Amino acid sequence: MDQWLTRFAYTKDGVFGRWGPYQTIEEEWRDNEPRISCIPTGIYRCERSTFHRGGYPTFEVTGVPGRTLIKIHRANTEEDLQGCIGLGLNLGVLKVRDEDSHQMTHKLAALSSRQAFSAWMASMGDAEDFTLHIVDYASPSALGGPLR
Repeated sequence: MDQWLTRFAYTKDGVFGRWGPYQTIEEEWRDNEPRISCIPTGIYRCERSTFHRGGYPTFEVTGVPGRTLIKIHRANTEEDLQGCIGLGLNLGVLKVRDEDSHQMTHKLAALSSRQAFSAWMASMGDAEDFTLHIVDYASPSALGGPLR
């Protein structure tokens, strides 16, 4: 089974994309550094796993050079992520404490993340793995991100 994540915006608030009917949020591009960067565009195998911070079933993105423990999980802003991929139903703005400046600010966010993640997991059924294609429609090279 193939799944596609299409990134369309590299912003100071994170990287945003579409995954079927869902919105995605990822960390900003920081040279594929573990726990602080989105992963490079490419094709990856995802395997059924457990999200350690929440203890719920999910999938892990594998085969990312120099990286492990990249989960797909509930997340609204990049503050909820450590190099993982968050799902939402739509995009909006939330007031949060910025992870870099530690100041309260309004940030772009993936909203209704619990509902989106639950619906996505239900759509996966009994699948144990799938192939994830990550592609860019944005221009990350202008911001230091990869284009392959």
